[in-house]
Amino acid sequence: MIRLIVNADDFGLHQAVNEGIIKGHREGIITSTSLLANGDAFDEAVAMAKENPRLGIGVHTALVGGLKPLCDADEVPSLLDEHGRFLTSYPAFIKKAVSGDINFQEVYKELDLQFEKVVSSGLTITHADGHQHLHVLPQITPIMTSLLKKYGIKKMRIPAEDRFFRNSINQWGRFAGKVGLAEVADKAYTFSSRMGIWSPRYFWGMMSGGQLTEERLMEILPRVASTRGSHEIMTHPGNNDCALNALFPWNYHWEGELAAMCAEPVKQFIKFHQIQLVNYGECE
Repeated sequence: MIRLIVNADDFGLHQAVNEGIIKGHREGIITSTSLLANGDAFDEAVAMAKENPRLGIGVHTALVGGLKPLCDADEVPSLLDEHGRFLTSYPAFIKKAVSGDINFQEVYKELDLQFEKVVSSGLTITHADGHQHLHVLPQITPIMTSLLKKYGIKKMRIPAEDRFFRNSINQWGRFAGKVGLAEVADKAYTFSSRMGIWSPRYFWGMMSGGQLTEERLMEILPRVASTRGSHEIMTHPGNNDCALNALFPWNYHWEGELAAMCAEPVKQFIKFHQIQLVNYGECE
């Protein structure tokens, strides 16, 4: 049996993201999403999720991306820039961590509050993952597994994409970053599985993060179809590139990813190859 989770990240970030995720769920292949506790459209996302009970809901932890923390700024100063927001990117976070300037007790405090907010929404929570995949850093994975156990969540994303898979992208810096992430993620998988946390063993969408067009998705699906087991494809859909790119300088192709999730050839391929679309809550 081949089971496929199609997870849309950043639910709650913005109205255009929320609308894109719900459209991709109702009209396309999206089965799961990750809810951002410190997103400006969190409340709207919760209401939408309650209207779509088959959509799996995870905790999308965030420590970067220029977002605001849930904790008061004076509680987590080592995590913030001069404007009281998280650092912009994972390289900036890693550089600060390597320098010894990240207080990981503050990381626990902030992530605990994020878990609490999502769990308190009244939604059934199926899993957890992390914005820019910081949840698999060696210092953070133990914090994540501790919080998963605290809140009774038993599943977590492991973003270890096939090291040799470039998905038609020739950005070698991006490729090197993907390979490095896969190494770290494999170690996180070993640690978390020993702690009783389940993860899909196959992950796709890292190389094409924010750029997962229909063409690139159709490169991934034959690999899914040829490998028995549980897979996850990560996507970042939205319905308004202009509004989203004005707010978030991540160079994402939000509308293109939404179109890919709803494309008829994609749906027909999955049906023909008898790939079972599931969410985290339907996997063991």
